[in-house]
Amino acid sequence: MSNIAIRVEGLSKQYRLGERKAYGSLRESLVRAAGAPFRRIARRSEPARNEPFWALEDVSFDVRPGEAVGIIGRNGAGKSTLLKILSRITKPTRGQAAIYGRLSSLLEVGTGFHPELTGRENIFLNGAILGMSRNEIAA
Repeated sequence: MSNIAIRVEGLSKQYRLGERKAYGSLRESLVRAAGAPFRRIARRSEPARNEPFWALEDVSFDVRPGEAVGIIGRNGAGKSTLLKILSRITKPTRGQAAIYGRLSSLLEVGTGFHPELTGRENIFLNGAILGMSRNEIAA
């Protein structure tokens, strides 16, 4: 058994603020055109469009099997971005994340959870739905 469950090295993720889609619907175009005069007023206090923004910058850590990890921080600190990269939903701009073992994610709050069950019961239920054995879930 490997002595590393998760290894994150130099992980960084950059987004561009205000990046636009290459195409849109007629409805989106009409709404954008109707709101143009108001955007000019609001834009004076906003950062420049297409300005790069680092959601994560040079994050590194290891998690060993059996360790419990909590990811805490203020809004916009990069918690969800980190989890999306670990879940392979989003690709990092730089660095790498390796997961040795099985991965399943429930990133949206409340997704797949039953309020009448305890946290432990919800974990076992979701593990069973994903085809995991009782021993795998308990580990």
